[in-house]
Amino acid sequence: MRNEVNILRFLGLAARAGKVTSGYDQVEAAIRNGNVKLLILSADISKNTLSRLLDMGSRENIDLPDAYSFGTKASLGQAIGKPDRAIVAVTDTGFADKLSEMLSLED
Repeated sequence: MRNEVNILRFLGLAARAGKVTSGYDQVEAAIRNGNVKLLILSADISKNTLSRLLDMGSRENIDLPDAYSFGTKASLGQAIGKPDRAIVAVTDTGFADKLSEMLSLED
């Protein structure tokens, strides 16, 4: 539980630093531009949204960045100061590396 709180706080820090994008359309555009270093998908993401994301990667031969399932739409949105978010993308390598390390410990 403590690690979960730390992850959400660190994600909020990344958002305040301007190193996070969220929402399907914005994340999709960032992936196409090659700006995404890490994806965080809520545990309660809809099957349709997840399918659209995976289809985009395979259909357009785009390598999707590392992705983790973590939190809920509500907790991710709250962490970054937005309404509920099913997908959050980290666009900075430093933040992505640290979050990846933290999320790996969560598993």
